[in-house]
Amino acid sequence: MQNDERYLYSQPVLDLITVSAEYCKYLEQSQGKELKDFLRVMCGLLPMIYLKTTLLDDVPETAGWNEKKVTEEDYNYVRSSVAAILGEHDDFLEVFVEDFKYSEQPVLCTVSENLADIYQQLRELVETFREGYDESMEVALYETVDEFRLQWGQKLLNALRALHDLKSSSLVD
Repeated sequence: MQNDERYLYSQPVLDLITVSAEYCKYLEQSQGKELKDFLRVMCGLLPMIYLKTTLLDDVPETAGWNEKKVTEEDYNYVRSSVAAILGEHDDFLEVFVEDFKYSEQPVLCTVSENLADIYQQLRELVETFREGYDESMEVALYETVDEFRLQWGQKLLNALRALHDLKSSSLVD
């Protein structure tokens, strides 16, 4: 596993961990933030997270399981903090969701739930790397990249599109 261990400490992996930690920290401390500041930070961090995740080449598939670290309370705190900041702008219509396959109408989604879903995935990764056990880190990195392809990458893009639209509108000073 020499190659896998070296991969865990490669610059692309460390870059993803760094930007993920910044994202999680910002969301955890976002309660009471101004909408304009929140939009500026999220419209900067989300593309970085997307880029850093796509730059990871061939993450080795690793069997295993890590105990979950993010609680339902953590998730709900982040979701409700974001929802409070966005207020009436939290909802957006989306066609790139699973439910749209069964509907002729766009599906109502919330930025807060998408950002909380991303938070949950990235917080698990950051906390696992913080613990420093290579085997657990390999599992967490593989799961994060695999889930990025399956679900949270699209959620990131959906939320970013809605945030960009809001930031670019005349609704925010």
